Amino acid sequence: MIWTLFLGAVKLILLGMAVLYALRVLTTLRTEGTHYELRLDPQNPARSAGQLLVWLGVRAVATVLAALKGSLDILEDASADVGEWVLHRRSS
Repeated sequence: MIWTLFLGAVKLILLGMAVLYALRVLTTLRTEGTHYELRLDPQNPARSAGQLLVWLGVRAVATVLAALKGSLDILEDASADVGEWVLHRRSS
């Protein structure tokens, strides 16, 4: 019983940390853009590790957004081609 409560609390804490991390990545992406510069401080390794994680998150989100943009561009072109084909068939 206590072990189940402990595991539930750990899961809740991990979920909260993941949400805070995602919010920090999205906030940094919004304020700094996709070209977020990594700043490491050898005097403060804990902050540097946090900055590294945020930088990795920003790079991952930027990569996914670029891939989605490319996919949507291809779909947009294909949709335009299909539209032209339908209009051509309708007029014939």
